Amino acid sequence: MNTKGHCYPKSIILQAVYFELRFTLSYRDLEEIMKMRGVHVDHAAIQRWVYKFTPSY
Repeated sequence: MNTKGHCYPKSIILQAVYFELRFTLSYRDLEEIMKMRGVHVDHAAIQRWVYKFTPSY
């Protein structure tokens, strides 16, 4: 997984993608959860990460 060029560390990206795939959350809900954990990231960025870093079936 190459996260070069992203503004956030690999661990943050993986955490957001994990939450999206594991739980039934909207991207806006996930944005709020990340904000409570001290990470300010837009819901659109999370959506792009999920599309980019999950395999297509």
